[in-house]
Amino acid sequence: MELYGEPKRAIAGMKYGLKDNTETFIAGEKIYPGDPCFGMVGDEHTIYGAYINAVTLTASVDLVTGNEIAVTINGIVLAPVEFVTSSVTTLEALVQAINLNADIGNLGIEAFIVEGANALTLEGPGITITASAVVTGGASQATFVSAATTNMKFVGVARHTELCFKEGTGFYPPKTTVNVQTEHEIYVPVADGSSPADKKPAFIILSGDDVGKFTDEEDGTYESGALFRSAAQDGLARVELRGMK
Repeated sequence: MELYGEPKRAIAGMKYGLKDNTETFIAGEKIYPGDPCFGMVGDEHTIYGAYINAVTLTASVDLVTGNEIAVTINGIVLAPVEFVTSSVTTLEALVQAINLNADIGNLGIEAFIVEGANALTLEGPGITITASAVVTGGASQATFVSAATTNMKFVGVARHTELCFKEGTGFYPPKTTVNVQTEHEIYVPVADGSSPADKKPAFIILSGDDVGKFTDEEDGTYESGALFRSAAQDGLARVELRGMK
């Protein structure tokens, strides 16, 4: 660690060595040094933490006359939407009802039709989305399967610096500029029970108690494109960032 000598402990978000590529973004929410930073496609300026920010609801079969679809999004229960002409037009009416709901809109969640499928997608930056849909009425009732993921892109890791704002210390408040390292080596928090080692792929946890931490476990995580360059020590490990994934 030639830049810092040989300290006993590293700091989350501290770079390793002399090389780094660092870019400046705007915090869409509170960001801590060492946090993985994600951006929404189409927004080159704002970054958020790790989230399951997209859910796709897919119907098992076509909707039919007499069906009513009741949707719940992040605990908000919408009034049932009745079948309209065809399965596609019914889903379009459902998307419209979601996008016109003020409570859902206040969360930043939007709904979109998935072209060529009996499905719709919900997405929003900086928020974990949960959603379900239940069909009643009609001669038959489709079941909706919910698939959750993130459609944000990993940008890099928030750099450590001395941070003191009126909102508090030790973090980047919303709407402030964030120094994000996009390439080369940096220290990051790792999940309990993970086993990082040199040149192992580094994944990012998107939900649960270890959300936002790095791990060598692939299942249910985000492939960052980074590689671990050390074992874990005191809850931190070194990763080599390799640009936006």
